[in-house]
Amino acid sequence: MSLLLSNCAVIPDHKQTFENIEPQQKVEVVGAKKELPPGKVSKALQKLSPDESIRASLEAHLKVEQAISDNHLFADNAFTLLFNGQSTFSKMKELLGSAEKNIHLEYFTFEDVDLGGVTLKALLLEKLAKGVEVHVIYDAYGSQQTPPEFFESLKNAGAKITVFHPLNEGSLTQRNQRDHRKIMVVDGKVAIIGGVNLSKTYQSKGSFKTYKKETVNPLTDSNWRDTDVMVQGPILSDIQRIFLSNWDKKQPLDESNFFPKLSKQGNQFARVIATPATKQKNTDSPYYLTLLSAIDSAEDRIMINAAYFVPTKAQLQALINAANRGVRVQLLVPSFTDSTLSLLVQRSRYSLLLENQVEIYEMQGQVLHAKTITIDGVWSSIGSSNFDYRSAGINAEVDMVILGKEVAKALEDRFKEDTTSAKKIELEECKKRGLLEKMKQLSARMFEGFL
Repeated sequence: MSLLLSNCAVIPDHKQTFENIEPQQKVEVVGAKKELPPGKVSKALQKLSPDESIRASLEAHLKVEQAISDNHLFADNAFTLLFNGQSTFSKMKELLGSAEKNIHLEYFTFEDVDLGGVTLKALLLEKLAKGVEVHVIYDAYGSQQTPPEFFESLKNAGAKITVFHPLNEGSLTQRNQRDHRKIMVVDGKVAIIGGVNLSKTYQSKGSFKTYKKETVNPLTDSNWRDTDVMVQGPILSDIQRIFLSNWDKKQPLDESNFFPKLSKQGNQFARVIATPATKQKNTDSPYYLTLLSAIDSAEDRIMINAAYFVPTKAQLQALINAANRGVRVQLLVPSFTDSTLSLLVQRSRYSLLLENQVEIYEMQGQVLHAKTITIDGVWSSIGSSNFDYRSAGINAEVDMVILGKEVAKALEDRFKEDTTSAKKIELEECKKRGLLEKMKQLSARMFEGFL
């Protein structure tokens, strides 16, 4: 039992971290050519919202975000939201097909998916034959069902592959740490990150509701509701570095073509935040800390898509505090999932949240796998981090923070669309839970530190 507990997530002390942060004098922003002058940054931030209190809170949060993240806030970026696996795979097919120099893929689940008339393997082999370098990082646990022959065929064609934390190597602690990232970078100029794995589960044919109960497997036969984002602009340099941070250094790479000169592609500010698997200090969980600060800074509204809602005590309290100060907090969670324990823990928190005016919706007929958050219509995040202990204290993750009304509105519109067909959870319903159900939910909390 002691060995098991040693692999429980170690959650950062956020209060201590925030108290020790050196006050930031200004929000620093780097453009395609140089760092933006303070006056230009201030003017850009003022355009984000007509509400002065939202602007002031956002600026205060950005100074905290800047202090705990190793990566710059970049200007001049463009973003395209990709809702669900089909959109992501279609865009991947297009971008991979256009690759001229190198392809970088880092995924928790790495399977030979159909990208729309061509398999991933066939497309990568085609690019390798034309001299394009292919570098792959896959997680040993998340991809354990993938036939070894798939990776061998890529290696035989010249691809270089890193297996993240093989299951039969390293300490138990290391084997518990997983690479949960989803990253694709092509020629160092365009990337896709988010929640979509290279998984055949996204090739489902329709809604769970359309299948007969006796034949359906809800996890493999249902649509998986997810979100990715295509990224272009100066921020690509940091995404490329994040990919290289998990590369097996025993396989040296020629990086001469990895960092091309990047030009202005749009007008949006963004920061990519990487969470490493090995955490030696509080700030090794920068996204977790950033999210707590962002929630604490909310003035008007928070919309959260949480594929696995197993909140830490600090996350739970932050949501309650926000609702109690008048912020409208809305939470969209799954009604069925591939983690029974996570679902039980999720539902065990309903009564407390509902008593504090947090709105909760359960998605129906689809598997919710998206990890997106919007705050006050100006701050958004899309990535691989779940609202759980593993993402906060165990896994390697990557998340994109985007400032701007355009992306926030698109995410909010999709959230509203999703909640129209979701089931709204009411407090009276939760109070009517049977004793056995209550016991199962409370018992599941014993394991939340591993989820």
